[in-house]
Amino acid sequence: MKSFEAIAFIVIIIAASLISYNIGASKTSQGVYVISASLYAPVLTETLKEMNVSGSVVSMGSVAAAQNVLLTPSKYALFLSVDPAVIEDLLYPKNVSSWYIALASDQMVIGVSSYSPEFDQIKQLNASLYSAIVSGNISSEKIYLSEILKIVLSNDSKLGTSNPNTDPEGYRALMMLQLSSMFVNNNRSYYVNDLQRLNISGRVTEVPMGSALFAYLQSGEIYYDIALYRSSAVSHRIPFIILPPQVNLGSANFSAFYSKAEVTITSGGQKVDLHGAPIYLSLTIPNTYPNGQLASSIALFLISPQGKKLLESYGVKPLSTAVFYGNPDDAPQPLRSFINSSVLAYE
Repeated sequence: MKSFEAIAFIVIIIAASLISYNIGASKTSQGVYVISASLYAPVLTETLKEMNVSGSVVSMGSVAAAQNVLLTPSKYALFLSVDPAVIEDLLYPKNVSSWYIALASDQMVIGVSSYSPEFDQIKQLNASLYSAIVSGNISSEKIYLSEILKIVLSNDSKLGTSNPNTDPEGYRALMMLQLSSMFVNNNRSYYVNDLQRLNISGRVTEVPMGSALFAYLQSGEIYYDIALYRSSAVSHRIPFIILPPQVNLGSANFSAFYSKAEVTITSGGQKVDLHGAPIYLSLTIPNTYPNGQLASSIALFLISPQGKKLLESYGVKPLSTAVFYGNPDDAPQPLRSFINSSVLAYE
């Protein structure tokens, strides 16, 4: 009963926020701006549509998006990132934000083009790897993952990845290869060296954001996207190789092992060291955004049952209860009122 009342109260608060926003909407022709990781920009577009709020969604890789927020923090009502580390490591130090909400989980997979010469072989190995994962046969997981990566990283392969300095998918690809190297070979650089060798030989296509690789896979210009989000593969109907939970960055049970992966990126001219961690789709509201009530209403929609259903439709797995991390005093009202409740846990 308490949970039902909390959800009902969210609906009331959202409605009130929208009414107050719509009254003043005629004062601006542009509406609200939100910024998002490119893969999940459609989620925010649909959110604004469902809420009947006029506005624009700016879409790019999460690291590049964070840099845009740093340049004009009062412009954006909400920032949706595929990695909370981007918020913690880039926005926190500049006092642009001091909190975030984890909405949903995801995991890395390897995208496969139907034009890959080894497509049938990969399909069979993938089925065997999946069976090993389901049965918990770690020895078999290592064997089949090794066979798959041997093909994917062969001298004749054509790979795609995104720039680690602009897109988390790019540095997570490197983390996945580091974890796979440790999992299979007890050597963190084994598969990363293979990727570097292929890059030197001109067989790696790098793009600013991972969504740009979809067309390359569909045309056969690349055979494999070395690591993309499972939600993206599902929503865009891209064949993919499942990965063991020890290396897919998708299981909280392996947080300690994930943290052994480390990638250094350059952001805003500065070096930033990032460590592997479970993937969470996360949001924050820049602390200088002038309309906290409006920004809160968007955030509350995304943690509501309707918002979770929307997230599910894009292939991600909403957390049963969204989780608030950081300083609750800096969150705007009415969002702050729901922290540490049945609909928004506090960590």
